[in-house]
Amino acid sequence: MKTTTLLALIALSLTAVFSANAAPKSSASFQKALQDAEMIASLSPEWSVQRTSGVSMGDFYGDNSLILVQKAEIEDIRVGMMIVYRSPEGELISHKVAEHNGTSLSTIGVSNWSIDPFPITSDMIVGTVFGVFHTSGAPSGDVYASNGEPLPTALCKTF
Repeated sequence: MKTTTLLALIALSLTAVFSANAAPKSSASFQKALQDAEMIASLSPEWSVQRTSGVSMGDFYGDNSLILVQKAEIEDIRVGMMIVYRSPEGELISHKVAEHNGTSLSTIGVSNWSIDPFPITSDMIVGTVFGVFHTSGAPSGDVYASNGEPLPTALCKTF
């Protein structure tokens, strides 16, 4: 096999792998998706809307998706659920629960190779993800909710 053919096959394979982990998109505008997400979140004081940034959540959600988050306690959370937590550095992170030992959780981005580097304790948990709104794109810079407050951003990151 010629070297150029081999390189082309490798490039094609890598493109397929990285494309498979791309977050879904929608024809809905960011503003329409935000309006709809806020309407649903207004039905309960336990629900909130957050914007996502990053690619570690692969086929579930990624850059500029909107997630609906329900407040939750550690005993409400099960392996396989997607959660939002506050990291030791104060960042909001959204990842999938890989392990639950009763007092802490291990989480991972579904496109990541390794578990997040610290256990998630009850005081770090913001809530569980129960809905996702995909958009066709998002405005650059800060995004604000309809009440004028900055929309929180949950990172889908790789450690």
